[in-house]
Amino acid sequence: MKRRWIVTGVVAWAVVVAGFALYSYSSDPPTAREQTTIADALPTVDTALGRIYAALDPAASVAALGGYRRTEVSCRVTSAREGTRFNRELMVYVKQGSEAAALDRVKSALPAAYEPNVAHSGTTDLLTADAGNFVAVRGSVTEPGVLRFSADTGCRVQKAAVTEATPQSQDANRAPVQAVLDTLGKPASQWRTHRLTSPACGALWTVEAVTTGDGAAARGTVPASAVVLDTAKVFAYRAGSAGVALRKDGDTLVVSSSAGC
Repeated sequence: MKRRWIVTGVVAWAVVVAGFALYSYSSDPPTAREQTTIADALPTVDTALGRIYAALDPAASVAALGGYRRTEVSCRVTSAREGTRFNRELMVYVKQGSEAAALDRVKSALPAAYEPNVAHSGTTDLLTADAGNFVAVRGSVTEPGVLRFSADTGCRVQKAAVTEATPQSQDANRAPVQAVLDTLGKPASQWRTHRLTSPACGALWTVEAVTTGDGAAARGTVPASAVVLDTAKVFAYRAGSAGVALRKDGDTLVVSSSAGC
């Protein structure tokens, strides 16, 4: 009889321990990146880029949001587990000479928990930050007037396809881009829409069209006071609440419009 009570007690204790372990697994935050998935990281990626966009001077910058991009098809989460890696970029165009100040502005606006840091060394200006959830943030000057901000998931297990949330209707968002195409007299060979939501930014979206040419005809129609950047490769300007950019890449011209927040 006594032995049966002992066995019963051991079993009951094992059930309690298992219950606590299950609760801890489901409710405690992960303590290592390998405990998370790509899907777990994407909201943090979007929040970080939304905060960066919200920190920009809306009158003196034009941004273009990119989609989720797989940077490593295969990597090792652990020695026994295979994973993959994604990042997302926000390109920002500012007046030449104001690049370092723009990075400092973003650094000042990011949460202290991000531990943001900007290093200015000679011709190099670099922002680094930790968005939490093991997501690394980086910002740098790629060429005069052009900043690239990225948020990186690091190597994680991918359990589901990575997709972007896009608005049901894109017609209104296309208007600034279509106006450029109409001025150029060229059709779009491809349309793309990228969108994110962020507590700091609400919704941010970029609509872009791919066409041909150099966009010279459109440049001449923009008032000088609205122009943010004018180089051989990039022409960026403000059109009301939207930021519009024409980016030349060989024979391809990408026309984008971004708004939100």
